[in-house]
Amino acid sequence: MFGMNLKTLRAENNLTQKNLAEKLLVSRQAVCMWERGARIPRIRVLTQIASFFGVSLDHIMNADYPHEEMLKKSDK
Repeated sequence: MFGMNLKTLRAENNLTQKNLAEKLLVSRQAVCMWERGARIPRIRVLTQIASFFGVSLDHIMNADYPHEEMLKKSDK
């Protein structure tokens, strides 16, 4: 669920994987792997991501995050 939440937050903020990677000082490939669910970042990076987007760790790790609704909002 983290991967989908990250992808949704990134889309809401009109960021590419490369943009987000540069802001977090990680590779674009790392962001890609996180979004695909192939890997989960270390807790230090998770807290950076949560802080960057202004959400809690619980929010980005939660399976109940409304993905489709949030993606529709970002398309407007």
